[in-house]
Amino acid sequence: MWRRWTGVSFLSLIVVFVATRVCAVELEMVVTEHFPPYQVKSGEKLDGVAVDIVKALLRREQISTEHLVLPWSRAYHIATTEKNVLIYSMRRTQKRESSFEWIGPVFPNSSMLQSESSLFLWQLKAREQANVTTQSMQNLTLVVARDDYIMDEIVARYQWPEKNVMKVRHWPEAINALKEQRVDAIVLQKSNLIALSKQMAFDLNDFVPVVDLGRTPQLYVALSKGSDKQLVERLQQSLASLHASEEYNLIEQQWRSSFIKVNF
Repeated sequence: MWRRWTGVSFLSLIVVFVATRVCAVELEMVVTEHFPPYQVKSGEKLDGVAVDIVKALLRREQISTEHLVLPWSRAYHIATTEKNVLIYSMRRTQKRESSFEWIGPVFPNSSMLQSESSLFLWQLKAREQANVTTQSMQNLTLVVARDDYIMDEIVARYQWPEKNVMKVRHWPEAINALKEQRVDAIVLQKSNLIALSKQMAFDLNDFVPVVDLGRTPQLYVALSKGSDKQLVERLQQSLASLHASEEYNLIEQQWRSSFIKVNF
């Protein structure tokens, strides 16, 4: 009787330990947006430098959760209302700081890809307005993706009038709004514009940078607030380890051409 009870108890302890272990690493959802060259959705295929980095991170933790590509406002809403949701790539800003568990930057500080992160205000060359500055650009109509860093920070920082801001679901829609002359300007990094031009087959020479808005905050991988603490810690450790690995170097080399400097 004692042996049977001991065996059952020991088995129960194993089951409890395994269940606790599984719960500690359970990831309910992975959400992102279509944002070339970081995340590129083409048909059923999801590609991009950030996609490869996050997939490598999750492989290290033996997590195979499907990545959902959603409009940024929808992805952001899910990550701020549900637990154990991973979201990428997201600018780490003061406004967002307390709303997420921050796993780490997509790129390490030493990365060449991280250094290519200046933002520019772009206009169509055919409609370029002379002498645009940070003090006068608020007179232009601007297109932004909902809940994006541009909307959260740039519009607020430079006090862009709400009547001059068009909000759309995603960046290809924003590019179309500019090309169709429904707005005057868009704010993007050069690498984003290059990647979007390849995807949407438009001529980069039709666009001109008119104001340099400086460096952007780093792109991060994050978990929703209140996510499992062990999951947070393990992903943080795994991402740091990935950044120091040859696997990361190979990913960066593969995507480096998407971040080449272009002279406009």
